[in-house]
Amino acid sequence: KGFKMIRCDVRGVEAVEAATHHSFPRHSHAQYGVGVIHSGAQKSYSGRGMVEAGPGDTITVNPGEVHDGTPIGDTGRSWSMLYFEPALIQEAADDIAEGRRGTCEFHHPAMTDAMTARVFLSLFSAMTRSEGGSAAIRREELLLSLLAGVAGEGKGRSRPVPASIG
Repeated sequence: KGFKMIRCDVRGVEAVEAATHHSFPRHSHAQYGVGVIHSGAQKSYSGRGMVEAGPGDTITVNPGEVHDGTPIGDTGRSWSMLYFEPALIQEAADDIAEGRRGTCEFHHPAMTDAMTARVFLSLFSAMTRSEGGSAAIRREELLLSLLAGVAGEGKGRSRPVPASIG
């Protein structure tokens, strides 16, 4: 149990795996964060409201966004996260927008979308394994696919906590 920083060969990306019962007080990160819950569940306050996330859900956080995290139930929870320097995400967002400069914001702090979770898990694996040759191209493709899944507005996949719980 606990936190494990995983070696990542890509500059501007940090990889973390965690398994914990710990409740995190409100805090923020300077980077974008994307992850997937593997087991257990958590509820958290985010800059976008109260949310719950369970196994297979994708979780996101924007730079500077205040959030916390508390396990639901007695089992704790485990997850994998990738933290991206804002310049890296901005560059990828510019690629998606074909040169039109815009801002990138993750609109859903928790999403139930199996495809987005699978893309994240593939990207996490690609970021944390030393590979040669076409690995950089594969990582870029996966990152662009992941951003398309987590930065889209209006997909209605966010899971807010019912008002009686929040």
